Amino acid sequence: MTVNRARGSGGFWWWLMQRVTGIILLPILLAHYVVTHLHTDHYVSYDKIAARVQTPTWKFLNIAFLTIVLLHGLYGVWNVLLDYLSKRPVLRAVLYSLIVTLGLALYVLGLVTIVPFSA
Repeated sequence: MTVNRARGSGGFWWWLMQRVTGIILLPILLAHYVVTHLHTDHYVSYDKIAARVQTPTWKFLNIAFLTIVLLHGLYGVWNVLLDYLSKRPVLRAVLYSLIVTLGLALYVLGLVTIVPFSA
């Protein structure tokens, strides 16, 4: 398998993005877990969650979380597929298009859920 590692190929920036989003995900996931599961008074209701989620700060954090998770996860899937698709350019293009479409659809679905949310 031949991989183009020439300067200017753009591979470095995607490689760096994968590492940076992975590093950012760990504290965000831990904070999400603590706030959602541990930092409650053992009675979770829709009203309590809705009051928190409709604030601008939480909307921003949820959008950032959504963005980082999708970038990290879908690029990881693409990297795994590249291992198997190096000699199949047509299938590679089709699967890349599917991953981008899936990513955009999930992102729009997430935004449609997060942005207009109000209790």
